[in-house]
Amino acid sequence: MDDGFIAKPLGRRQIDQAYPLVCAMAPGLGVDQWRAFAAAVLDSATLEGSGEGRLPANRGIMTVQNAQGYLHGLFSYTAEPHLLHGRTLCVDNFVVLDLFDVAGVAEALLQAMEGLARRLGCAAIHTTLPDRFARPDSLQGSRRDPIPDCFRTEGHRQETIRFCKDLAVVNDNALTPAEGRRDAE
Repeated sequence: MDDGFIAKPLGRRQIDQAYPLVCAMAPGLGVDQWRAFAAAVLDSATLEGSGEGRLPANRGIMTVQNAQGYLHGLFSYTAEPHLLHGRTLCVDNFVVLDLFDVAGVAEALLQAMEGLARRLGCAAIHTTLPDRFARPDSLQGSRRDPIPDCFRTEGHRQETIRFCKDLAVVNDNALTPAEGRRDAE
């Protein structure tokens, strides 16, 4: 791992700077959608009052930056209760964007994740990764993605499979593209 990587919470002035990272994870995501999400997360973290000497906020966005302040990775998180594990750090939007040291950035993010979980009194960490990491082509050959291996090396294991149903597709109240109005009131 490159010792030049620094884990820091995302600052408000870095929201636009983080957008290319998020696009690597979610191509086609609009900048306004990212800005709204990041602002909402940062607003809730500010309300909790995370400052010097205090516990981190229960919700936030953590980044890994180099010494010049360039972002190389990030994840969003929420600390919440879990039936089996007790207080758990739930991590989403884990993304690494680096040409030369993907594993180093991933390791820095994983170490930041564990430190954050410990400071928040969490007994477990749950991370949701994009499905591309579970596909057979990401597990073999020269195109092997190092991120799942970084998780395993740091002591993480696959515990569940997460399914998602997009309700906008089946919702009777969804806007119709042709009319721009609701079908059912």
